[in-house]
Amino acid sequence: MEHIASVSRSSGLEQGGDALKDSKVQEQYRAFVGEKLRKFWTEKQTKDGQENILILFRKLREGIFASKRSDAFAVEVYETSLCLSSLFDSPIQTSSILSHLLPELYHSASIQPPVSSVLISLLHHLIAGYPSQKTYFEHLSCLSPNVLDRTSETYIWISNLATSLRTLNHIRVEALSRHDVYRHILPVSKSSDKTNDTLVRLSQDAVHALVERLRSKARDKAWVVLRSAYRELSASEETQTWMAKCLLLSTKQTSASGPSLEEWMDGRCRDGHLRPKEGAVGRWIVCKVR
Repeated sequence: MEHIASVSRSSGLEQGGDALKDSKVQEQYRAFVGEKLRKFWTEKQTKDGQENILILFRKLREGIFASKRSDAFAVEVYETSLCLSSLFDSPIQTSSILSHLLPELYHSASIQPPVSSVLISLLHHLIAGYPSQKTYFEHLSCLSPNVLDRTSETYIWISNLATSLRTLNHIRVEALSRHDVYRHILPVSKSSDKTNDTLVRLSQDAVHALVERLRSKARDKAWVVLRSAYRELSASEETQTWMAKCLLLSTKQTSASGPSLEEWMDGRCRDGHLRPKEGAVGRWIVCKVR
């Protein structure tokens, strides 16, 4: 299994080049990749390790696509690939996976897309095109009400989040992107099936990772606005509370993750964006962009 030929690379000419078009070989290879993935989680996480896992899943998807397989097995492979590419920050692979999975493969397999896949797809487009939302709206228009009910909590949440990003309402973005605000709309495993349970937890982690990535982009944008608008910043409690919300930073009062205001300020000082004001404790000069 380790050296099984890739369908795309062999073009059927290499010995065993068509092996992954066979459904039984696909299922055996999925078990092999599953063992690799379980071992990966127990080891120190590295970028090379992540890329190797993604390559193995891509090879399996190529076989599934070439064989025109569209059943629950194919959907599980694509869903797992989608979650992993999102967790490992591989937007090129995520785009490739989504182009076949949603809604095409779900439709062919007569399977209702789970909320997590829909959210991952929309968050992916918000991040990939940021600050533009052109591809987000194009993708949204392709999702029928049967896939994403326009009256559902899921739609209301992602729509409000997109609107807040578009209007630069960063305090609203901060409130909407807290984990305890959106986690209840994510699926919870109710099955005794271990594979399904693992996929549900993986999808939750993938959505959380994408939201954190989006918060980081919004934070950078908010800082550009603040940096151009203010000459000085103070360390008063009121100012700190306001800045933490504007910059989507973690505080003791919120469930948000990410750097604290103090950690973030230290980072901006190192970057040359801020410097302590001489003779004034708790005040910083904002260094303007030249």
